[in-house]
Order: sequence, then C-alpha cells, then structure tokens
Amino acid sequence: MFNLPEDPIHLGVLIKFEHLKGTVFHGQTEIKGKKGSGVFLLPDEYVPAEHILHDLIRGFYKPKGKPYMLSYQATESDKNYGKQIQWEDPSLQEFKLIRMSPPTGEKDNRAKSDIAAARYNLEHKLPIGILHKVSKGVNRCLGLGIIIEETVEGIFIVRPVSMSNSINGKQRNIQQIEDLSHITETEKDAVIKSRVGQSRFKENLLQNDPQCKLCGLGIKELLIASHIKPWSRSDSKERLDFYNGFLFCPTHDALFDKGFISFRDDGSIMISDALDEKTMDILHIFQNSKIEVLDEHRKYLRWHRVNKLIKSTNPTKY
Repeated sequence: MFNLPEDPIHLGVLIKFEHLKGTVFHGQTEIKGKKGSGVFLLPDEYVPAEHILHDLIRGFYKPKGKPYMLSYQATESDKNYGKQIQWEDPSLQEFKLIRMSPPTGEKDNRAKSDIAAARYNLEHKLPIGILHKVSKGVNRCLGLGIIIEETVEGIFIVRPVSMSNSINGKQRNIQQIEDLSHITETEKDAVIKSRVGQSRFKENLLQNDPQCKLCGLGIKELLIASHIKPWSRSDSKERLDFYNGFLFCPTHDALFDKGFISFRDDGSIMISDALDEKTMDILHIFQNSKIEVLDEHRKYLRWHRVNKLIKSTNPTKY
C-alpha cells in the first residue's frame, strides 16, 4: 500500500514516471531541461508547472525546500555504492528491489537532508521515481518504487509499485501544452487546477472500464474522457464526478460532444437526423446500439439530450 501526494506538481511527476517507464534518456534534456539554459521541463499533460524528474547530481533527489524525496538514480557500477539493483526480469527492465545507499561523505552537506527525506517517504508511504543510470549520460526510467524499510546499516530497500493498472507504462512521447507565462497568476492557477482535475477524471474512468463506451476500442492512448455535461457548464463537483463522463474513441467523442448522438436513460442510442444513413455507416453508429447506463448517469444524460443533441426533424423518431 502507498499514498499519493496532494500537491498536483508532485503527483504529476509521479504519474509521469509511471507513463515513461521503459523510456531511455540520452543526456539531461528530458530529465531536467536543456543544459545551461536555466529552464526546467515545461508543463505537460502530466505536470501542470515547470519541473524536473531528477537533478542528476547524486543518487538521491530531494526538491529544495520540500520534506520528501522525489526520485532516485540507481547504478550497477562497482564504484561508489556497488550494484544496487536486483532484477526481476532484466530483459524487460523490471526490478525486484533496489538497495538505496545514502551518501556518507564527510563534506556532503546534503547527506542528512537526503536521509531525512527518504525516512519521510518511508513514514508517509510516498512513492519515488526510479532512474537506472545505464552509462554516462544514459538513463532508463524504471517507473515507480516505494521504500519499504531502512536496514540497520542505513540502507533503504525499495520495491516496485504501480499507481494504477490502467496506466499503460509504455507511452513514450510527452505532448507539451502551451507556455503559461503570458497569463496572470490567477488565470494560471485556474488552468493548472482544471488540467489536474481533467487528468484525474480520465484516470478514474480508465480504472473502471478502459475502452470506448460505444465501440469497445481499447487503445488507451486514443481514448478521450468525454464529459456528458461539459466542463464549462458544470460546477466544481460535477466536473470531477465519475458519473458525468464516458470514455469514447475520437470519432464517437466528437459525435457525442457536438450533439450528433446522445443516449436514453436505458442506454439506447439517439441519433440526430443531421446524420444520413451513409454517414452513420461510415462512422459505425447504428440504431440498435446500446450502452450501459447507471442511475447516477441519468441526470447528466437528461441535460445532454436537452442542451446538446441536435434535434430531430422527425417527431416520431424518439
């Protein structure tokens, strides 16, 4: 068991480690930003602010001013702390455990704070991101780990964890969102909160049934978390309500969002007369289609039918 942080930036970095599992980084650009630029990694679909995954200065990475440890860079070199990784399956880069040795140098001013941070994670059961230093300048992301104990020798034992079985772990590309520097702090805070909320909303839907509600497409990277009552028209509770959403493939999301289709309380499809038979066939929507609808969905579907569905010109159709 483990806990997740409430801070959206901290949480976002952990989610990013999970998604980047297996990714090989050459150089530091994708880990801490371009060398000498003074610029961190930009906000992206996981982390709603500038950030770094690791500072690449030492094994332990504790963000300045924070009580927790964020990530660890493990090595298999005979130098320094020796081979730290025990592999479950080396070919798949799945580790069984990591022996995380804290810095011990007499002149190392950060040693005490690093150890305190690791103990903080141990006490609060907070995951850490794991990098494997394959060679000089080359790192592989191993996903997430959790510190399960501190030995009498002061070594921290780390086991692998996964935040969600619904997270693929094989996604490689990070799609950056736009720079937020041109807007006010109030506007920026609103954007950050909305994106964190939307990310959590999608993760909740994925955990329940990771496929398109209408056609069954199961490629998670292509699925869209579609609000029944749109985000812009919902209050704060409705925006994060699991029952105010369905997962759709891009085609069916667009049809639902634009009001070309909706659903009755029993889950049977409603198709606008704006779509002719040929178009319906191309888009793979059929009059006998039906989805599972729970009681909690129905108030949102009623809103969608009234406010979004393009009304039929045939009064007998519905």
